[in-house]
Amino acid sequence: MPGRATRLLAGFFGLVLIGWGAGELWLSIVGSADLDAVREVAADRTQALTTAARAVTWAGSGYLLVPLALVCSLALACSGRRREALLMVLALGGAMLLSNLVKLLVSRPRPPVAHLQSVTGSSFPSGHATQASAFWFSLALLVGALGGSRAVCGLAAGVASSLVLAVAASRVYLGVHYPADVVAGVLLGAGWTAWVWHSFDAAPRAHVRARASQPGGPFTRTG
Repeated sequence: MPGRATRLLAGFFGLVLIGWGAGELWLSIVGSADLDAVREVAADRTQALTTAARAVTWAGSGYLLVPLALVCSLALACSGRRREALLMVLALGGAMLLSNLVKLLVSRPRPPVAHLQSVTGSSFPSGHATQASAFWFSLALLVGALGGSRAVCGLAAGVASSLVLAVAASRVYLGVHYPADVVAGVLLGAGWTAWVWHSFDAAPRAHVRARASQPGGPFTRTG
């Protein structure tokens, strides 16, 4: 367990540094070059698209995802899947903390266009995109962990990807993020989720290999 915790912390702070470095590099080299894209999207707003964007963006909101994650984790824990329950909590909770830390470090101002949603804090990365990526991809991985068929796992991955992309697009449409912000959020959320699941999968395999390499281990031939 200490090794797993160390691995998780190393991955978390590694992603903080990567996000911080990417944000600073983008701002110093490119600046607000993606502002034109935000303005073009804002110029093409319609009532129907605005209603859809305001609805879709909830799929990345902590007000929705935190209760969903808690319900999923409780159901998993009650069914004896404590490992998967912990993974859900770590993936979403870590992603939320990750995005907030990188926001503080980069401190990119919000796009200077009309915001169709009330927001606070800085712009890079998108918290909604980070959270959506972590939660929905965790659910897709959970389907596989619970023994879903290849077809079901593929469908889950497709639905998760569609939701994440829709949330990312909605944040740009609503005028509260640049395209670079949502791209960074998706990558950070997906990267953290992959690291969390890998850390829990790698530890048992390492333990088995260590036992197998010992004299008299389970894979040692005798007689």
